[in-house]
Amino acid sequence: MTSSLQLGINAAKASRMQEALEFLKDAIIEEPQNAEVWVWLAAIIDDIDKQAIFLEKALEIDPHNIPAQRGLAYLEKRRRDEASVKNDLLSDHTHPISPFPASGGRKKPPAPRHWPQISGDELDGLAQSVPQDIKSKTTPPADEDPKKASKLTPFEISLLGVIALVFCFIGLLAASALFNFELPLAFLQGERNPLISEPPYPGVFLYENGIFFDIQQHQGVPTQEVGIPTSNQTLPLVVLWDAQADRDQMKLVYETGAYIPLRGEDLNNGITLIQPGRDLLPGLYCFQQLNQEEDLPNAFYWCFRVELSPSSE
Repeated sequence: MTSSLQLGINAAKASRMQEALEFLKDAIIEEPQNAEVWVWLAAIIDDIDKQAIFLEKALEIDPHNIPAQRGLAYLEKRRRDEASVKNDLLSDHTHPISPFPASGGRKKPPAPRHWPQISGDELDGLAQSVPQDIKSKTTPPADEDPKKASKLTPFEISLLGVIALVFCFIGLLAASALFNFELPLAFLQGERNPLISEPPYPGVFLYENGIFFDIQQHQGVPTQEVGIPTSNQTLPLVVLWDAQADRDQMKLVYETGAYIPLRGEDLNNGITLIQPGRDLLPGLYCFQQLNQEEDLPNAFYWCFRVELSPSSE
């Protein structure tokens, strides 16, 4: 039977926050000494004072809980920084960040411009404010042929055509933002960057549906499920950013011991993308990176699970 904590996590990943809150309330009753319950509860609310209380409770249960430590550090910084962004969420800066899209200081696409509305009286006032000598230059003499006066040069026609194309392109961009559809811009920008934002902090992440799921580094084969996110994709995307992980030295290992081929891409901002070279089956997968230093473990592991819905299978 699925626990209330897992039901709350699943609801949060699906952006059903009220439902997630109800499940997490039940989880507090079922598992009051589980630090993960308090961390997730802090991540789905916006009240800073309550977030601090829940994170302190998590550290009281588990003083070494890294997500709770990060969360409290962020809250302290936010209280000190008067210039912090309004409506910034704790979940953008700490783990678990999985249920939430990036916000706050993250880069966002520019909002469509709204052209100012000018009344007829204001237009008349603007027209009257134009100096008379300028009006005389823009108004053809009465004895001049109107057709000749309005005739445009080839350069002016070309310029008007370019301006019209620019405004059409801006209109398409605004429409794509309003109605949530993608334009075929691959011919302009090459391969499309699948990330809509940068990771919230350095590390290794599973990236799905615009959300970064933190993959915890293990020194040796992991013995528990902490820091092992779940993917619903047959070709999950993993993001490395300023982490100890090295794409050239990493190997993807299935739970049976079979090695999975990888393909990767380095972006301009120092982010590396990794994907399996073939569709994955349900089960546990770990990135293995051998260590050459004698005073450290033989290998580091970053693990995730694949659980496919019946429609995906």
